[in-house]
Amino acid sequence: MTFLKGRSILWLLIPAAFVVPFLWDWSEKPKPVFLEESSNPDYYLTNTQTIEFNSQGQVARRFSSDKTLHYIDIAQTHLQSPKLSMSTEQNQQWHVSANSAISNELSEQLTLDGMVEITFESQRQSNAVLSMPKLLIDFASQTASTAEPLRLETDLYLLTATGMDADLQKNTIEFKSEVISQEK
Repeated sequence: MTFLKGRSILWLLIPAAFVVPFLWDWSEKPKPVFLEESSNPDYYLTNTQTIEFNSQGQVARRFSSDKTLHYIDIAQTHLQSPKLSMSTEQNQQWHVSANSAISNELSEQLTLDGMVEITFESQRQSNAVLSMPKLLIDFASQTASTAEPLRLETDLYLLTATGMDADLQKNTIEFKSEVISQEK
């Protein structure tokens, strides 16, 4: 009898020897290092400047930043102290500056953050300065928008509002709500 008891334990250990490695194989495997999303940029630039020309060879946009960090995994470029200048067909100038910005490469959008300031220069009209905490510029549609409180100041008046949509080609701005205007 003791001979059969020893063999039955042996017969139970043989299937267990196959089950344990099988269950071990089903355990979660770690991702390979090269597949993990990196928090490090794939390149880093300082004091960069980009100039874009239109079909007539004139400067259409000029862009500069103190520091540029590009992340290929998320298709974004992070910028410190960005400055953007755009010219319209009527030779009017838009200048945009902020503390930081994120450029989404797939959507052609630039999100400016922190002390965003837009200056509009025109020979026929007085210059205007528009300031807000955050702004989204869409280069594909040549529009800009924000839902944040903003302030528009010229030589003649001061305007405050919450939210706006701007057409950069037509030089038009539509304020959304809480619009208060006063003469200086």
